[in-house]
Amino acid sequence: MQAFAQFSFTKIEIKLVWTIFLILAFIPSGQNKNIDSFPSLESHRFADPQLIGPENLCIVFGGVIGTFSGGGDPGDVYTWKAIDPNGNEFFNRTGGGAPFETVKISFNEIGLYQVSLSVRRGTQIIYQESQTVRVQKGPSLELKTDYLLCGSDPVELIAIDPSTSNLEQYTIIWRNIEGDIIGNGNSIFVNKEGYYKVEFFQTSSTGSAECVVNGSTYVGPSLDFKLTLSQSTLCQGESQKLGLDTPISGDWFLIKPGNNTPEPLGSAFEVNLKSEEIQALGTYTVIFSAIDENYPGCRSERRTTFEVREKPKIDIRILEKPDNCSEPNGSFLISALSDLDSVRIVELDYLETNLGTGNSISLSNLNPQVYTIQAYSNLCKFTTLLDLDTKNPPITNPSTPDIFEPNYEITAESCTENGVKPGVLTLQFQQGQVNGTIRALSPGFGEVQADNITAQDQVQFTLSGGTYLIELKIDGCTYPVREITIPSLPQVNFSNPGKINICEQFELIPETNENLTFTLIDPDGLEESRQKGESFVLTKEGTYRLIGESNEANGNCPREINFEATLSDKIQFDLELFEEDCFGNQVYRVIVENFDISKTSIRWLNDQGEIVGRGEYFYPTALGDYTVTVQPLASGFCEVTPIPFSILPPVLSVPVDLIATKICPDPATAIVTLDTQEEEVDRVEWIFYDENNNREDLIQFENLFEIEIDRPGNYEAVVYNKIGCEIGRNFIPVENSTLLTEPNLDERYAICSKPNSYPGIDPGSYALYEWYFEGQLISTAPIFKPDQVGEYTLIVSTADNCVFSDNFETYDACNFQVIFPDAMVVGDPNQDFRVIVNEGITEAELFIFNRFGELVHHDITQEIPIEYPFFNWDGTSINGRKAPIGTLAVLLIVRNSIYGFEEKITGSLLVID
Repeated sequence: MQAFAQFSFTKIEIKLVWTIFLILAFIPSGQNKNIDSFPSLESHRFADPQLIGPENLCIVFGGVIGTFSGGGDPGDVYTWKAIDPNGNEFFNRTGGGAPFETVKISFNEIGLYQVSLSVRRGTQIIYQESQTVRVQKGPSLELKTDYLLCGSDPVELIAIDPSTSNLEQYTIIWRNIEGDIIGNGNSIFVNKEGYYKVEFFQTSSTGSAECVVNGSTYVGPSLDFKLTLSQSTLCQGESQKLGLDTPISGDWFLIKPGNNTPEPLGSAFEVNLKSEEIQALGTYTVIFSAIDENYPGCRSERRTTFEVREKPKIDIRILEKPDNCSEPNGSFLISALSDLDSVRIVELDYLETNLGTGNSISLSNLNPQVYTIQAYSNLCKFTTLLDLDTKNPPITNPSTPDIFEPNYEITAESCTENGVKPGVLTLQFQQGQVNGTIRALSPGFGEVQADNITAQDQVQFTLSGGTYLIELKIDGCTYPVREITIPSLPQVNFSNPGKINICEQFELIPETNENLTFTLIDPDGLEESRQKGESFVLTKEGTYRLIGESNEANGNCPREINFEATLSDKIQFDLELFEEDCFGNQVYRVIVENFDISKTSIRWLNDQGEIVGRGEYFYPTALGDYTVTVQPLASGFCEVTPIPFSILPPVLSVPVDLIATKICPDPATAIVTLDTQEEEVDRVEWIFYDENNNREDLIQFENLFEIEIDRPGNYEAVVYNKIGCEIGRNFIPVENSTLLTEPNLDERYAICSKPNSYPGIDPGSYALYEWYFEGQLISTAPIFKPDQVGEYTLIVSTADNCVFSDNFETYDACNFQVIFPDAMVVGDPNQDFRVIVNEGITEAELFIFNRFGELVHHDITQEIPIEYPFFNWDGTSINGRKAPIGTLAVLLIVRNSIYGFEEKITGSLLVID
């Protein structure tokens, strides 16, 4: 029989990494919060690292995980790399301490791989090694994590793909949850609910197991319920009640001893088995089968058994009947046909114990009447009635009372509005009022009713339908025992849970095959009616009355069933990521807040609606979307909202980039900046290594992404995620800066407000320049040409990010003043022609022309006194003669070679003799 296909076979490899993944990657462990703790600047003696790992692996489910360890000291930093058969690096992890001393590497292709390990202790690489790993094709696995058990159909569990070419090379062992071996082939058929485990491996030439794979699966129905019995062991002649701990309706079946064919018992919440239906000795199997609307093609079925034991066996023989109705001289013999624990005669208050097979007890001097005889053995009780009547004809004497047979009137049962009214037995005494006793006894049970008769001419008993022995004693005379039958009336048949746990509300649909109208009376006395197949909504706690009435004209009598309902709060549950390791493996846990979790039904479903887990904990084996739902056991259905969650690719590492400045003279510190994916980082650790490779943990900088330090050396940053796993590290050297030249500036600089070609101020070679005027940044150029008079500040940064600054002031050297006279007296040194200028002029040239444009006087000089006369002229022309009297034209050209400007100044000069 094919197993119910709960999983698509095309998705097996994607959906399932199987138990090998769980065993290797989901071993519960504590969170790796702290790596190591080192005393400040203290050296140690260390253990030697050594690369240890498998040399041969088998790929299963598209990949195999190999575990490799490196040894060494807890403070070592390990760099693991793996190269695939094509020469591509596919694994590269660096980290320190125990979490990285051992790594798990996933191999996804067959071929030869290289796994290498580099170990850094402090700043020194102390160990490098590599090894070859041969990855060969392992078997294609078929086993799923969960199978639906559908009815009695066996489920086939297959360990390895039957088309595997070397299947015969594998040793396969199947075990049940108890560890018993239940199979050795590639497949087994199971029809019992529970966990199953399989192990398979190849045997090497040396006899050792290679490519060992361990897996497990769960087989079970989709619905959670338990079958209940009124008693697990009963005796012949007793009845049995079958029920469920959960109010669901389904089909019942019974397999009797010596028979393998289930006999249908109908659809119901509960089933009552009458004693005559279970007379055979032995073990009975009860089957309940229901349909889960989520999996309509797969019936949920569970079984239970009960045992019917043999009733005690006795033989009763009358030895002597009493002479007449009042003579106590009767006797009978009880013989044990089986070993008996005890024999009891109720009316005589007689008890005999330990009566072996073949032994007998005799009782004599007995009155004529009905005797109840009870035999006990093997925890079973057998009850029978003995009518010890009188001889026929009786042997009488003058004192023997006369017998006047009463008239027996029998009234049958009758229907009432909610059930059956018992029948009535009426005895009319012909002789009038009498005194005596009357008893009604039921075969197999004994006395059911008794009464005294005192001066009565009639007596009545109310009796349910059935057969009875009526024993009547009047005035010390036992009348002949009469067997009567009270005709019984059938009642309508329907089924209802005996007890219901309501989760907010419960929809009750009584189970019946008849055309009935149902009336429900709730705990507050409110009534409502429904037809067959319609539901009642229960919301109250307490006792309910359910009455079924036939809609047929000549239907059976009504039936009333009382049941109890309890009310519970809506189940509240939540989801937590219970555990997560440093390699991305996760364990989820469902938390039930207001219920005992052992009394709940948990279902983990993938995005296809397939069951992938049933317990409190869930080990996801594939990426994707999942939901979890929780229902209370032994309860009506609760409207709950499934909790969705997604398994995303884990962040196992982040880039760790460090940038450091150099230590400058002022303020004699450096800045180290960490750049990483901060949203993934929960903790940052900083470590310092001095020139002797001694380590110091810089706890004062914990969780900082930028630190300010004042010592040269190596600084390492290690980042951890929220569960304390290292996800990245890097280190960077920090040095003292050698670029210590300060800017070359004068205290005072001249500026020129005239158009000029002044080259500007060059303070020297630096990486950055910032020129400030009166506190405002005005330039970042290397060479700066100030154009305003005032206070300036220069801040320069070297390539090492060292900062220097200096101040200077400026004056306007081009805002010069020129003074020369507009008249002169020839030959008078006190009233000659002269020129006076302030600072800013480095060269001057003088031309004086007559009115005809002829040059009269010319002079040039580069020796310019500041605010002192120069170009003194007494009026002698260039030809040695006196300048002509009258007005002359003056042209003065001033220059500044530093700023590269030239300016012409014209004027007139009156020459007086």
